[in-house]
Amino acid sequence: MALLAAVVLLALGSCKLDYPSVPHYTEFILQIDSITHPDTIRLGSLLPIRFYGTIGQDGCYSFSRFDGNLVGKMINVTAYGKKSDNQVCTQQEQYLDGRTLNVIQLDTGMYVIHILQALPPDITDTVYVKGLSPLK
Repeated sequence: MALLAAVVLLALGSCKLDYPSVPHYTEFILQIDSITHPDTIRLGSLLPIRFYGTIGQDGCYSFSRFDGNLVGKMINVTAYGKKSDNQVCTQQEQYLDGRTLNVIQLDTGMYVIHILQALPPDITDTVYVKGLSPLK
């Protein structure tokens, strides 16, 4: 019986699990060059905000996500990129190229769009949400 336990322990001890390589990445706040959006939208419409800037210096960099919240009449947005730690990369610079965040369910009134930057200054702009026109 002791011999069987020793064989089992030896077999388990020398077993190496070979998991497939899982890509690892580091997330970071993007530095945005500019944004574009309509000056005015109608109540119930989407507000598309387009982002421009460099994500990273090579193909290891890519867009990750937008993180946003609405506090009163302020739309706060942070754009994130990610850098892969686990791959061979192309030499081509990566850009946002107008990647769009659609903001929904805004009430009427003037809103401030606030884009948090990796380095100051942050970007701020305004958009007006107008009510529906009365039927004639």
